[in-house]
Amino acid sequence: MGKLIKEWVKEILTENINKKVVVYSGRFQPFHKGHYATYQYLVKQFGSDSVYIGTSNKTDNIKSPFNFKEKKMVMMKMFGIPSNKIIEIKNPYAPKEIIGKFDKDTTAFVAVVGEKDRYRLKGKYFEPYHPDKIDKGYDEKGYVYVVPAQSNPISGTDVRNWLSKGSEEQRKSGFQKAYDKFDPKIFKLLSDKLFKIESTMERFLSKFNFTKLISEASANIGSGKSLVDDGPGFTYGNSKTYKAVGDEVAKRLGWQVVDYILGTDDDSIYADDARSLEDKYPVSFFPSGIDGLDAQAIRYIDLKGKKAYNIWAKRITKVAQRVGYELINFLGSEESIDDTKDAPKKTPPPEERLKDGNDETTPIMKEGLIMEGGAYGHMNHPFDIEMNLTFGDLKTIISNALNGNLEFAREKTDGQALAISWRDDKGLIAARNKGHLKNSGENALDISGVASKFQGRGGLTDAYNFAMKDLSNAIKGLSKAQRDKVFKQGSSFMNLEVIYPTSVNVIPYGQPLLVFHGTMDYNEDGEAIGADTSTARILAGMIKQINKDVQDNYTIQGPPVTELPKNQNLSSMQGKFNSMLNKLQSEFKLKDSDGVADYHQAWWENWVDKNSPKTLTNKEKMGLVKRWAFMDKSFRLDNKNIESGEVLEWATKIDKQDQSKMAKDNIRKFEDIFLGVGAEVLSFMSSVLTVNPDSALRNMKSELDKAVKDVQKSGDVKKIEKLRMELERLAAVGGKDKIVPNEGIVFVYKGNTYKLTGAFASLNQILGLMYF
Repeated sequence: MGKLIKEWVKEILTENINKKVVVYSGRFQPFHKGHYATYQYLVKQFGSDSVYIGTSNKTDNIKSPFNFKEKKMVMMKMFGIPSNKIIEIKNPYAPKEIIGKFDKDTTAFVAVVGEKDRYRLKGKYFEPYHPDKIDKGYDEKGYVYVVPAQSNPISGTDVRNWLSKGSEEQRKSGFQKAYDKFDPKIFKLLSDKLFKIESTMERFLSKFNFTKLISEASANIGSGKSLVDDGPGFTYGNSKTYKAVGDEVAKRLGWQVVDYILGTDDDSIYADDARSLEDKYPVSFFPSGIDGLDAQAIRYIDLKGKKAYNIWAKRITKVAQRVGYELINFLGSEESIDDTKDAPKKTPPPEERLKDGNDETTPIMKEGLIMEGGAYGHMNHPFDIEMNLTFGDLKTIISNALNGNLEFAREKTDGQALAISWRDDKGLIAARNKGHLKNSGENALDISGVASKFQGRGGLTDAYNFAMKDLSNAIKGLSKAQRDKVFKQGSSFMNLEVIYPTSVNVIPYGQPLLVFHGTMDYNEDGEAIGADTSTARILAGMIKQINKDVQDNYTIQGPPVTELPKNQNLSSMQGKFNSMLNKLQSEFKLKDSDGVADYHQAWWENWVDKNSPKTLTNKEKMGLVKRWAFMDKSFRLDNKNIESGEVLEWATKIDKQDQSKMAKDNIRKFEDIFLGVGAEVLSFMSSVLTVNPDSALRNMKSELDKAVKDVQKSGDVKKIEKLRMELERLAAVGGKDKIVPNEGIVFVYKGNTYKLTGAFASLNQILGLMYF
C-alpha cells in the first residue's frame, strides 16, 4: 500500500502544475539559423504555446552591437517567429517579464541551456528537467532543460565574422551561410553595423603594450614560467589560476587601462606632489562590458589634498588589478546562452569542461587573454592550448604553410607603435592616451609635444621625433579632401609602426620605416566607434603618388604583405611534420577531431594513474589533471580535496618541484613541430622589409653570441637554466643556421589570427635575458 500511496500523492502534486513556460534566453548577436533550429526543436518538444525567446536590450561596441528591437526584427522577418513569443528580459535565470504573467503555483519555469552549460545552473533553486518530475511552480523551483548539440553548429562569432569582413559580395555570401534567404534590409542592418566596428577591439588593444607587460610581469616575479616567443602562449584570466603571473599581469594591465581612461601619462599617477584630480573624471569606459569602474574611480577622484590623494593612489591600485582581471575575463569569455551576469551566486562560470566520463563533469579552463593585434601585442601560435585547434586543423595549417597557401599572410614586424591624425588648425597630431583622442584630438600632442614626451629616451627619442617630422612633411602635401578622407579632422587616427635603426628590438631591418596598419574612428568622448584597415593602403598610396613616401629619415609604406614560397622541397616536408603530429595522436589514440587540450589532458591522466602512490577517486584525479594540465588551481591541495596524507604529500611535491617543467616539456612537443615549420618556410623566403639580409643576419648572430656569454658570466642560475632551454629549442628547429632577419608570418585561419615563427622565438627570449 505504501507504494500506491506515494504514486497517488505524486499524481495529486503533479496535477497542480498545468503550465510549462520554456524560456530560451541568449544574447543573439545576431540571431541566426542555428538559434532558429534550437527554437524549432523546443517547439517540437513542448509546443509553440509554451516556448518563449528572451533577450536583453543590453548593447556594447564590440560583442553585443544589436539592441532588442533590432534582434526582434531579425527573428520575425527572417524566421517568422511570432512577436508575442519574443520578450525583452533583464535576467535569463529569473525572466519575470515572461513567467510573471502566469500563476506562480501552477506554472513551471524551464530554463533552456546548451550542452556546454548543462552544469551552469545549480544550487537549491534549479534542478535538471525530467518530464515526470515537474511538481513545483516557478516561485519554488526552476528546471534546466539541455538542448542537444547540433551536428554542424555555427556560432555568433562565426556570423559576426562573415558579416563584418571582406568585400560586400563576400559579406553577402556570409549572410547566406547564416540565413536561408536573402533580405537586403536585414543584410544592411547587420552588415553595416558589424563592418563599421570590425577590428575595434584590436585597435583598442593596440593602445596597451601587452607583450611588454606580460613579459615584465613574468620576469619580475621570477616565476620560471615558460615565455613562448614574445610572451606566454596563454595567460589565464582567473585569479585562482596561474596565480603569481596572473595577479601581476592583471595589475599592470589594469594600470594601463586606468591611466588610459583617466587621461594620465605613464606613471604620473604616482607623483609625489598633491594635485587636483577634478579634471580626471572618467568618461564611459570602452569596452562597456566592464561595469563599475567609473563608480569605483569616482569615489577616490573627488578627494582633495595630499593625504586624500595618497589614500586614492593606494586604493586605486586595487581597483586597477580588478579592472585588469575584468578586461582579461571580458576578452576571453565564451559566448554563452545567457546575456547577463546576474546568475545565482552558486552558479559556476560557463567554462570548458574536463571529459571525465561521468555526470560530475569538472570545470577546467577558460579561454584566456587572446590578442590578435597584428603588429601589436601578443598573438597565438596554432598549438596554444586556449585556442584548442584540432589535430586536423593543425595538419591543415602545416599543409597550407608548406604549400604557400596561408590566408591573408603578411610579415610580422618588430617596431614601436604610434597613432597619428591631422587637424587643419594644428597639423599633425599624435595620441598617447584617451584624453588625446577626445573632441577630435583637441588635446593631442603636436610635434613639439611628442618631442617633450620622449625627451631623453635615447634611440627612441630620435625614432619618434623624426617620425613626426617626416609624417608631417608627407601628409601636408596631400589635398584637404585627401587628408579629410583618412583623418576626418582629428576624429580618425592612423595606427602605424615606427622602425628605426637606433631603436632596434631584435631584427635590424637596416632602414627606417613607417608602416601603416589602419585607422580607428573615435567619438567626442574619445571612445572607439569604428575601424578601417583599408585606409593604410589608401594613405600610403596617396603619399607615394605625390612622391612623398621617401622622406629625410623614413620611407613610408602600407602593410607588409608577403608572398609565401611555393617550393617542392618545402612541400615534401609535409610528411615529416605530419608524422610528428601523428605520433602525438597515437600516444592516446586521439582522432583528427580531438584538440590540443585533449592531448594534454590525456597525458596527465595517464601520468597520474601510473605515478600516484594510491588509487585516486575520480574527483581527486580530475582535480589534479586540471591543476597540472591547464594551470587551474581552483582544486586546492589540502585534506579536504585529497583524503590520503600520502597522496597529498606526493601531489604537493609534484606541484612545487616537477609540474612546471613537465608542462613545458609537453608544450615543447608541439613547439618543435610548429617552430620547425615556421623555420623552414622562413628559410625559403626573404623579408619584405630588411634591406641587407646578410648584414642583418651577422648582427643578429653576434648579438646572440654576446647574450649567451653575458648570461653565462652572470652566474644567475635561473637565467642560465632559461638559456639552456632556449638553446635546446633553437637546436630543435635547426640551430643558428635557421636564424633569418624576419620575425615570422601572420596569417588568418577560421577567422582567428595566428603566427608562425621559427628561430626568432628562441632568439627573442635569449636576447631578452640581458634585460630581465
